[in-house]
Formats: sequence, C-alpha cells, structure tokens
Amino acid sequence: MSLYGDSIGEESLVMMRRLHIEECARREIDPNGGQGQDLALVVMHAFRSGMTDEKELVVFVRNLTDEVI
Repeated sequence: MSLYGDSIGEESLVMMRRLHIEECARREIDPNGGQGQDLALVVMHAFRSGMTDEKELVVFVRNLTDEVI
C-alpha cells in the first residue's frame, strides 16, 4: 500500500496541528490564510515522506523561507 494511503494516527495529527499553530504564530501568519494553509501542506507532505519525529519536523519547518511556502 502507498504511504499516502495509510491513515495518520490521532497523536501524530495533534502534533502536526500544534507544530502548525506554533509556527504560524512565530511567523505572524494566519493559520487559516493562504500562507498558513501552504505551511500545513508542507508539514503534511514532510510527515508522509517519512519525517515523523516532531523535533525533526520543527527544524525542517523553521529552516523554510517564506518563498518556499
């Protein structure tokens, strides 16, 4: 089965939501706005690509520039 077909556990979803909200606040962007939604997609894609450790995701997201998002 494809990695994209696998469901994501509740604990992982909570972690990604928390990371998303915290990073949006740090960047002073609306989590529900365009940049916030783009950031959520980047986080989800990184997670589904195998980056499932919260600390690793935080470092990855913090190293993104606004142009990438």
